[in-house]
Amino acid sequence: MNGLLREALYAFGLTQAEFIQQHENAVYRADDKYLLRIHKAAEGLHVDHDPALRQAELALLTHLADAGMNVQRPIAQFTLSDGTQTTLLTWLEGHHITEAAFTTDMQRQIGAMTARLHQAAAGFRHDAMRRYDAAHAARLVSALRQMGERHHLNTDEIAVVCEAARVIEDQLGKADGEFIPIHCDLSQSNILLIESGPVPIDFSLCGIGHPMHDLGILLGNTSTQAQRKAIADGYAAAGGRIELPLLDAGYTLGLLEALDFHANVWPKEPWFAPRLTRWVDEQLRPLAEGKSILNEDMFLLNIK
Repeated sequence: MNGLLREALYAFGLTQAEFIQQHENAVYRADDKYLLRIHKAAEGLHVDHDPALRQAELALLTHLADAGMNVQRPIAQFTLSDGTQTTLLTWLEGHHITEAAFTTDMQRQIGAMTARLHQAAAGFRHDAMRRYDAAHAARLVSALRQMGERHHLNTDEIAVVCEAARVIEDQLGKADGEFIPIHCDLSQSNILLIESGPVPIDFSLCGIGHPMHDLGILLGNTSTQAQRKAIADGYAAAGGRIELPLLDAGYTLGLLEALDFHANVWPKEPWFAPRLTRWVDEQLRPLAEGKSILNEDMFLLNIK
C-alpha cells in the first residue's frame, strides 16, 4: 500500500498523509486539509470497486453539497498504475460521537439529519448506482447459504437466515416505486460531529434503495429501545415518513448485508456462532415468521 500511497500523493500534488483506517477503503488525512481514499478493501471483505460506482458516489456527494448538505465535496480522482481508484475529498473538521455525547438530543439530531439526507438525495439520479432492491435480497440468499456451507454453520439457522432474506425480497419488490439514493452504511462510525451538528460521511456503499433501509441500519447500531425511539422521533419530526414493515425489513437487511460483507472473516471468530444464534432467535426468525420486530419501539412514537 505504501507504493500506492506515494503514487496517489504525487498524482494529487500532495506532500504527506496520516493514516486513519482501512476497511472498504484505505483512508488518510492528506496535507492536513484533504481526505484521501485509496479504494482497496481490507483483506477478506467483499467490496465492489467498479469505477462507475465511484463516479456515481462522487456525483451524489456533489448533488448533496449543492443542495446544502454538509458533506465532503469531491475534489479529484485518479486511477493508479495497477488500476486502483483513488479519490480526494474536502476534509471536515470534527470527531466521532462518543458514548457520553450520544444523548437523547443527539439521537434526535441524527434522526433529523437522516431525514434531511433523504430529502436532499431524492431528486438525484445516476445510471451506475448500486441497487438495494429485491434482486439484491435474492443474491444475499445464495451468498448466505454458501457462507453456511463453507464454514459448516448450523443448517437450521442458515435456513432461517435465508427465509428472512426472502421475506425482505418480497417486501422490497412491492416498494420499488419508493426507492431513492441512500447512504446504506449509516452507522455511528460514519457520522461525524462538527460544529453545526452531526453529518454523514463515507458514502462508499451508497445506492438506490428504500429510505427505511438507511433508517433500519441506523437503528440496528443502537443498543436500547429508548435510543431507537429518539432517532425515529427525530426522523419523523424532520419530515421523514416511517413505514413499519419496511423498517423491519431495512433493520434486518442491514444485518444480512453485514453477514455477507464479513463472510470470510466473522465465521472464523469464536464469538460468531453464539451471536448468530442470538440474531436468529431475536431478529431473523421473527421476521421470517411474519412477526413485527420494531413495532413496540414505534408504538411509543404513535406511528402506525
